[in-house]
Amino acid sequence: MATITLERRDEPALAPRIEAQRPVPLVQATQSAAAGQLWVRRLQAVKAFVITNYLPLAFLVALVWALSWPQPGKTVGSWQIKDVRVVQALNNFFVFLVSGLTLRTKEIKTAFKQWPGLIYGLVAILAFTPCLGFAAKRLNLTPPEFNIGLAIFCVVPTTLGVGVALTAAAKGNQALALLLTVATNLLGIVTVPYELKLILLGSNVVSVDPGSLVVKLIFTVLVPTVIGKAACSLSSSLDAAVRRHKVALSLFSHTNLALIIWQTLSGARDVLVAQPFHRVVLVILASVVMHLIYLAFNAVVVGVFRFPVKEGIAVLIMASQKSAPVAVTVISYITPDITQQGLFSVPAIVGQLAQIFMGSLLIRYLSRLVKDDHE
Repeated sequence: MATITLERRDEPALAPRIEAQRPVPLVQATQSAAAGQLWVRRLQAVKAFVITNYLPLAFLVALVWALSWPQPGKTVGSWQIKDVRVVQALNNFFVFLVSGLTLRTKEIKTAFKQWPGLIYGLVAILAFTPCLGFAAKRLNLTPPEFNIGLAIFCVVPTTLGVGVALTAAAKGNQALALLLTVATNLLGIVTVPYELKLILLGSNVVSVDPGSLVVKLIFTVLVPTVIGKAACSLSSSLDAAVRRHKVALSLFSHTNLALIIWQTLSGARDVLVAQPFHRVVLVILASVVMHLIYLAFNAVVVGVFRFPVKEGIAVLIMASQKSAPVAVTVISYITPDITQQGLFSVPAIVGQLAQIFMGSLLIRYLSRLVKDDHE
């Protein structure tokens, strides 16, 4: 009988093929998905940071661009009709047009209920804080345009959007902050030219024509605000679109503010770069001290009058800030010299940046006050 021997045969050539056909382990798939989600969260965090801090970031970009490559800004800033810089006037028009579009009547009515804070805020922003301009004009800064620029910064109304955002972050009364922003910037059309005329009386650097300045501010502040508000009131579809795209409109407004700064600094780039470093540092210190004086003064008043915590926060923030873009707009109307405009604008620009960064630190303390008040 024949014997049949069975031999075991290995097929090493099939092993790689079998290995290649195996599915990806579940752990690796999970890790890959987790890595993807991590990148998504990081991108979302970056997006949120940029949106939250868009204005100071835009200001810094405008500053770096103007100092490193000033020619585009000079060219755009040179487009004029008589003594009005066309693009800058349009930028300012768009800022207040957005302000009018996003203005909510209901919020304004709510804010009137906090009338003590409203009255003090109006008086502080339009009457008390401008008085510091008399001292600013007499500071021993060089060149003398820095003194005048700081004085102009003292006179202008409160910030456009920044103060409301800081008030919201500090959990203060947003409606009151918004009303103070709108009211002071509209009333400032009349108060700023005449206060500036008084403060700069006798100055051999620049002179102010209040009547002409009032007319120009009406067209770049009041008219676009009224147009924006009227358009939303007459069109429900437009009002709905504005509500949906509120963040995008805010970023558009801030971009226009930064473009105003960019054009102004570009025109004065050569003179600014030629300034010794210590002179610029002194301007920055003067702007910081000015903001600290406002904060201290308004904090004392808020404490003495015992405003409710949320209203007190709104008043403290709004009455302690000044608007650099409005200051730059006023500067463009009182002198046609673009180099002089740039020097005048430096204290306002560094001053608003200081306000933003100091405000970001202050809101942590203020938000704790609201939390403690509710406990």
